[in-house]
Amino acid sequence: MYHEVGAGFVTLTDHDYITDLTDIALQYPDMMFIQGFEYSTRENVVFAGPGVKPLYEVSLEAALQEAKDLLTFVAHPKRWVDREYWTLPMLEALGTWPDGLEVYNGHYGIERALAEGRWPLYNDFWDEVLTAGHRVWGYANDDFHELDDFSNAFNMVNVLERTPEGVIAAAKAGRCYATTGPLVAQVTVAENTYSVDLEKPASGRFVGLGGVVLEASEGTAFSYLATDEPYVRFEAEGSDGRVFLQPMYGESFGG
Repeated sequence: MYHEVGAGFVTLTDHDYITDLTDIALQYPDMMFIQGFEYSTRENVVFAGPGVKPLYEVSLEAALQEAKDLLTFVAHPKRWVDREYWTLPMLEALGTWPDGLEVYNGHYGIERALAEGRWPLYNDFWDEVLTAGHRVWGYANDDFHELDDFSNAFNMVNVLERTPEGVIAAAKAGRCYATTGPLVAQVTVAENTYSVDLEKPASGRFVGLGGVVLEASEGTAFSYLATDEPYVRFEAEGSDGRVFLQPMYGESFGG
């Protein structure tokens, strides 16, 4: 199914289990298959990358410390509307920060999950973490448990080499964006101006410290003149869904 929709890479992250993807990789040689697992004996964290080991057998703190070359991110950090899951103090207590967190989880955005009080969108929590001074990236995943989840959230990655190692390196470096459908045509930073062009019209906004909306507009072209903001990130919502770009930090603006 992922091959049919043109996915360039797929990561399979079952709970506390590493699936052997050798046979399926031979069956679909034009796709990249990246092994991983979801650490599930406490609040969940995803580990993915070539050579991943069964780090779910050790404490989460030890697993993160060992996972330097893997992509690590917090899964569905606020998945319930009315209760806590991951909190900022819990993340700070880990000792080693994951590369990022899910800003959108497709499994919790389907009709059944919403009816149960689950929640897929975590951009507010992302801003809480960023405002506290922690530099983390945002990712979106379909978290495919059932057919309604399929391909309803994914990541676009700008790779230097088209290999599993290249995908992981790009995702760890923030050379990617998270989306439930909308696609980005171009992103530029020229001196103090942050510009984003989308392929289709949407309602877009630049967001800064404390989750404050710095500027909002409609259309396909958006730009923001940065001053002394610690970070600026862009998100938009249109007919195809939502898109989330990675934060630009103060040193990105050179004017």
